[in-house]
Amino acid sequence: MPRKRDERTTVPPLGPFANMVLNSTELENRYPTPTSPDASSPGHQVIVRALESKQGLPPAVAGRYPMTPTTPGPASSNEAAFASNARIPDCQASASDLKPIDRTPVVLVPPLSAVSRPSDYVTFKDDQSPSPRKKKRLEETPLAGSASQTRDQRATGDAASSNLQALLEEISEADEQNGGESSSITPSVADSHFIWADQEDAQVRLLAPATLVKLDTCLQKAIAAGSIRDISVDDASRLQELCGKDLTIIQSSELSIDTAWSSDEFSAWIQRAAIAETALRSARIVVRIMIGFHEVKKICSEEILQKVVDALNKAVTSCIIPIIETRPKELGSEIFNLASTHSKEIGQLLYQANRVMRMLVEILDRVDIAEEIITAMEFLAIRILFVENAMNEKESILGIQKFEGLRRTAMDIVSGVFSRYSEQRAFIFDEILTSFQKLPTKGSNARLFKLSDSTSIQLMSALIMRLVQTSAAPSQRIIKAAKIQNASSRKGKNFRPSSSDAESESTSDTAARLDESDSLSDASSDEAGKDQNGRLAKEANALNDSAAKDAQYVIRYLVQRAMTASKTGDQPHRHLLDMFAEDLISLLGNPEWPAAELLLRALMVSMISITENKSTAPAKNMALELLGMMGSAISELVAMTQSYSRSLENQESTSSGYLRQLFDDYLDGSLDPSELTNWDGPYRMAMAYLASIDSNSLPTRSAQAYYLTQWARAATSSQSAADPKRNLLLSHLRKAFRSKVWEPSDSTVDPVTKGQGRLGYALTVLNMNFCRQFDSIFKILLDSITSEQTTVRTRSLKSVTQMLEKDPSLLDRARNVKGLLIKCATDASPMVRDSTLMLIGKCIQQRPALEQEFFKPVVSLANDATVSVRKRSMKLLKEIFALNKRKEVKMIVGECLLRRSSDADKGVSEMATQMLEDIWLSSFWKYADKADDISVQDKLALKEQMDLIVAVAQGSDAVCSALVSFLRGILKDGAKSAGVNFKVCQMFVSTAFDSIIDPEARSEGIEQKHVVQALTVFATASAQLFSAEQLQCLQPYISNLSNPEDFSLLRSVVIIFRCVLPAMPAIQQSLLVEVQKALFNNVSKLGKMELNEVAACLWTINGVLQNPDRLVRLVASVVKGLQKLEEKDLSDASGKEDSRRARKYIQIAGAFGKHCNFEGHVAEFQAALAGWKGLSVSAMIVNSIGPFASNKQLSPLRLDALNSIGLICQSSPLLFNQAQISDVFQQALTEGQSDLQNIVLSNFRDFFMMQEGQSLSRNEAYQAHGTVVTNGKLGGSMKASESDGASALIAQRFLHNVLAIALASQDASALAATEVVASINRQGLVHPKESGPALVALETSTNPAIADTAYRAHSDLHQQHESMFEREYMRAILEAYRYQRDIVHDPLGFRTSPYASKLHSMFEIIKSSKSKYQKKFLSNFCSRIDFDVDKLDLSGEVPASLQYARFLIENLAFFEYGRVDELLYTITCMEKVVADTGSGIAHNINTEICHVTVDAILGNTQETDAGIEAAMSQGTAAPQDVAPSRLRQLTTASIILSCLWETRTYLRRLYGLSSSQQRRESKSNGKSKDVSKAPTKVNGIGGEKLVAAIAEKVASFSNREGMVQQCQAFVDLLSVDHEFKVAAEGEADGEGAMRPWTPSGDEAGSPVPTSGGSRGPVKRKRSVSATTTPQKKRGRPSFGRRKSSRKSVDEDEDWQ
Repeated sequence: MPRKRDERTTVPPLGPFANMVLNSTELENRYPTPTSPDASSPGHQVIVRALESKQGLPPAVAGRYPMTPTTPGPASSNEAAFASNARIPDCQASASDLKPIDRTPVVLVPPLSAVSRPSDYVTFKDDQSPSPRKKKRLEETPLAGSASQTRDQRATGDAASSNLQALLEEISEADEQNGGESSSITPSVADSHFIWADQEDAQVRLLAPATLVKLDTCLQKAIAAGSIRDISVDDASRLQELCGKDLTIIQSSELSIDTAWSSDEFSAWIQRAAIAETALRSARIVVRIMIGFHEVKKICSEEILQKVVDALNKAVTSCIIPIIETRPKELGSEIFNLASTHSKEIGQLLYQANRVMRMLVEILDRVDIAEEIITAMEFLAIRILFVENAMNEKESILGIQKFEGLRRTAMDIVSGVFSRYSEQRAFIFDEILTSFQKLPTKGSNARLFKLSDSTSIQLMSALIMRLVQTSAAPSQRIIKAAKIQNASSRKGKNFRPSSSDAESESTSDTAARLDESDSLSDASSDEAGKDQNGRLAKEANALNDSAAKDAQYVIRYLVQRAMTASKTGDQPHRHLLDMFAEDLISLLGNPEWPAAELLLRALMVSMISITENKSTAPAKNMALELLGMMGSAISELVAMTQSYSRSLENQESTSSGYLRQLFDDYLDGSLDPSELTNWDGPYRMAMAYLASIDSNSLPTRSAQAYYLTQWARAATSSQSAADPKRNLLLSHLRKAFRSKVWEPSDSTVDPVTKGQGRLGYALTVLNMNFCRQFDSIFKILLDSITSEQTTVRTRSLKSVTQMLEKDPSLLDRARNVKGLLIKCATDASPMVRDSTLMLIGKCIQQRPALEQEFFKPVVSLANDATVSVRKRSMKLLKEIFALNKRKEVKMIVGECLLRRSSDADKGVSEMATQMLEDIWLSSFWKYADKADDISVQDKLALKEQMDLIVAVAQGSDAVCSALVSFLRGILKDGAKSAGVNFKVCQMFVSTAFDSIIDPEARSEGIEQKHVVQALTVFATASAQLFSAEQLQCLQPYISNLSNPEDFSLLRSVVIIFRCVLPAMPAIQQSLLVEVQKALFNNVSKLGKMELNEVAACLWTINGVLQNPDRLVRLVASVVKGLQKLEEKDLSDASGKEDSRRARKYIQIAGAFGKHCNFEGHVAEFQAALAGWKGLSVSAMIVNSIGPFASNKQLSPLRLDALNSIGLICQSSPLLFNQAQISDVFQQALTEGQSDLQNIVLSNFRDFFMMQEGQSLSRNEAYQAHGTVVTNGKLGGSMKASESDGASALIAQRFLHNVLAIALASQDASALAATEVVASINRQGLVHPKESGPALVALETSTNPAIADTAYRAHSDLHQQHESMFEREYMRAILEAYRYQRDIVHDPLGFRTSPYASKLHSMFEIIKSSKSKYQKKFLSNFCSRIDFDVDKLDLSGEVPASLQYARFLIENLAFFEYGRVDELLYTITCMEKVVADTGSGIAHNINTEICHVTVDAILGNTQETDAGIEAAMSQGTAAPQDVAPSRLRQLTTASIILSCLWETRTYLRRLYGLSSSQQRRESKSNGKSKDVSKAPTKVNGIGGEKLVAAIAEKVASFSNREGMVQQCQAFVDLLSVDHEFKVAAEGEADGEGAMRPWTPSGDEAGSPVPTSGGSRGPVKRKRSVSATTTPQKKRGRPSFGRRKSSRKSVDEDEDWQ
């Protein structure tokens, strides 16, 4: 009641409810008011009696006002008012005449007293005003009792219940009519509610679909309006029974689909499916009634719910799933076509099934269901989850997304069961995980679960996260028990739960932990606060532990399966784990899926454990890959959080500023974690954001519950001191934690925007345990870079690259990254080097300054032996070129790419050419058509590029040659951009001439001679690039030779003239005369190189001017001078000047004799040379030089003479046939002087190359034109017709000498000799067997040029003469061994870094042949290791036979085998050699060294170890009587066979082979598909242990005791079967779990060599297992000796 004003009294304000009552009550004030009636008044008595008996009132009114016990006393004012109202006539009407009355609760306010005045009362404001969010909700939702609710909602509820009741009455009467009873309903109406359907040769009655639709609509409206209870339980139960009849029909229907059906049969099935659809509609009605009456046990019976689930199960499994799994290209494609025509009908069935399942989700949240029904629902839902949907819409009958909707509903069912029934959780996880492999891993149907941000993940990823989130929330039973417990505390100590709540009694203990006081006054007590906070912390930790255990269980299962699978294998577990991790990473910053962080944390812990333990290499690779992904995800989350923070910069909200400040503190490392848990901190903002999304959806509820648990854990684990803010926070958490529903009640907190919510959530995730391990993840990846396993190093580099892409600042934080990368650039593994380049490229992109530190490794890798590494290095060099401004760097890049443009690999060559075109020319293509109209800036760029080419041209001859080849390639006819490239090159040439003419136009460091030298490259590549005016500018540089620099200019200018003049269309005669005159005047001043170019140029000019007189006079005068000096002694000091003059004459004669064809000018020479009557000018010149080539002359003079003779013979090949010239060459080759040999061989090489070039040119011309094309006006000056017999003569007479020179050294003469041999073979001048062995030996040279030349020649020979060459390979291998022993001085059969066979080039060529050819070669190769012990060569400190056998064995070990069957065949051959030869050697050792005989063994206890040991002791008593030579012989034999056995075991371990594979291959005769594949190496096994074991055995020659021990060890190897140990040891190596190690203990029949008299392998009778007693050793005894410390490869070696 209102109170009178009292100045001394503080009147409390009205509450919200009081205000509502006051505002909604209409009072009619009358003055004066009558006095209040007393208790004895008639009206009062009537109303009291009516309330006591509930009689005389309408039923609705009587039911709405239950009796409340009251104590007798005077009537209140309300009662009096009620009594007065009772006297109104309308209140005396009968119940049947009453209309529906107002449902608003009646509140009667007493009238004011007669003496009351308005001034006596005051109005107080409500201090507890609602928060803005709550105020908005109150405005949108009409309050109970308000006028709007009275008019709208109440009327809607009444209408819904009335319509439903009317429909129920119609259906009931229709049912009665059909049942034979009389009814007032017309037959037409009755027929509209039921239909008849054919079922199993009978007709069944069903509710009509239209009726079911009306029922569902009415029920839905009634439930929504809250008026469903106006319907009696009996009516609802009867409707359920009526619909339940429809459910039984579907069970008897045949709904299975047969792929062989015809169109009529499928149409009949469609009719049955329509009945099933109707049944599902009825199921919807049944479940809808259960939802409305979920507290009535009669309605929610297990029997009717079981029928619903059974009907749904049959419809889904028999109809929907088969249709979904039908594909157009499978066996049932006809069914696909038939079903596609009825997709609408089948789609309706799918829709109804989905609706039923949705309502079952609601039932799960409201009603406790029997375990049998729960199990059936679980199985159905899980089966739906793993149905294979179509890859695309064309392969789907109903549409992909339609079935995905059903799958989502199935996920809701699983989640609902998981949430409400905790005892089902383990079963659900097991069912899901065991079916995980059914999920698709490829295609668009792998990820079909769409998120709110339109991204997609796997449905299973979403389901697992929901389940894990649900694990962190108490089950619904616990929450219900908590509410009951709270109600008990409010009602009193004597409260007892009703029968409907009896099931919650068992959870009262758990609920007690959630029953906490909400009042802030409780928190004021320290003890009470600590106790409440402790319970909150305990409960939060328990729930978090439950979620963590589930997450660990899931991760452990997936990881274990993935460790046994590979990405290329048949099992999908590896792909599924990757996809699962990717989904988690994509959701790491999404507040709607907070369990992603927990699952990633569990995955991270598992991966770290794998990297730290002795796991297999594939497992470590998987771990490193996933760790790299997770590390990148953390970096990406930081970047995403930073973008969130930037998006809030323009907001003036205090919360936004606070969040941004927290993120800045996080980046600085100064963030206090306790600030995150504050009531106004990130956790609350994230929770408020979740509540704003959709607080009623199941996924959001699970996310809220999980995140609230994390918040509670973080808040209770904080060590901050207690304060009012913290107490307030914990109070709010306790209330929210109890209800698990987030209801913000603090109006002082501002509303949360989406950006604030996401930023707050990201801040909390960044401070959780997963993101805190970022540094640990990065450290593990860096440590793995130094792993011993190649693939692990490669994988770690790729993962580090992935992390650097996301966070470049790691380069600054981890300073050792750069050093590790530089070290890895020289790694032995190509994969590691390739990955290193990838990472270096990323580092340079992020930090361009690092280019200086990484440039050298990148340049060196451009020459790598592996093609992929070279290509990646070139790509990186191109990027460096584009980013760099330093000329030195660009020049080095250009040189590297030029070298690669002539690479042996075509792909590398084409790639380098394209790159050079891109970085040098493509940027100037736009100026190709406007060369005369370009800007100054563009001219500077053009000049800068030309300067770069000039600098590159200053390199070696190889670089210049590569530059010429490059220019020719891009300018030749048919090139892709030949036209524009030609114009750009013309611009380069023009720019260069500007630099020549104007010194100021040249850049610093660029000299004139450098520019002219660069022009020679362009002239050599294409003469059309030059113009006559440009040649005119060069003429002065050949006239004046006053200083040494002029000679270098002269040579370059002469080369330009020589190349350009023949292509000049109109040559000025005056220019040619001036050039000719200048050259003649300077001939005597020129050196050897200049003379060669001048001679060629003069002869070219002579071809235009036709004035050979000066040339004839010049050569004739030289010949005269030589004839005069021929008779003088030039060997002493007095003839020094004559010797100098003679050398000059010889050089001039050789140069002009080579380039000028004087054979048509014999008469002129006869006239000039009195007394010469010969017919060949070339022969005359050679004869005049010949005396100076004698061995009596000084070496310099002799060198010039030999060189000039060779030059002349190249242009006149018939001279090679002259005996005196051949003798001169023969003498030079056999004297052993390398300089003389080099001169002769160089001439031979140039001659053969010239012949090959002319032949190639003729072939190309013939292919292009169809006829032989002759040279032009200034064409070649040499005749090819005279070379027919010269080549054959050189090959036949000098090949032996050339081969000897090639195999005698590795210097320049050897290279020249190798090139001569290669050229001879290319031309087919000799039989291949004459040079084949030498080429194989030269392939093993450490000089790359020699090895490459020999390899190319050998490859050509093998392709052309494969069958013939086969017989020469064994001789070639011996030749290679001698070459390595005598020339290379390394008789071993392998190279290190990485380990490789020295004969690998030969074997690569052989691998190009058929398998039969390779097997024959390998058989012959193994036979070369076999020996006769009596014929062993024991000379040398290490016997020669052992050295050769070791060379062969080591090559066998490190060959790269191309097929599994060839490898198995090789191993079999090796075993055969050991078995056949080894038994005899072991017998000789036993009898001659150990003196063990059969009598000695039989003289002791035959079958006991003691007897054997005694015999062994006797046998080893006196080995000294063995002759040293015999001991050395037997030791050599035992070492050879032991090393061969070691190699055989190493190969089987390296490739993971087994004896069973050998047996299968021998039975299949190589026809199996598996053996035709390339063998795969086991990761982590290198050759170090094998090399060390062989070296240790060879070292036993150091003393007699060592030789005896070696012999005994060999006997033990052949006597005792150690192979049963190997399988277990292979597992210890880390690979046993992944690969079938060999030899294995359970493989019978392994070809183990024996020491008995038999010459073949012995079959093992038993296999050894860990569960049986090991068998005693069989075979020969160990002779009482102490076992050698050296372990056999089959015993304890792990071959890492």
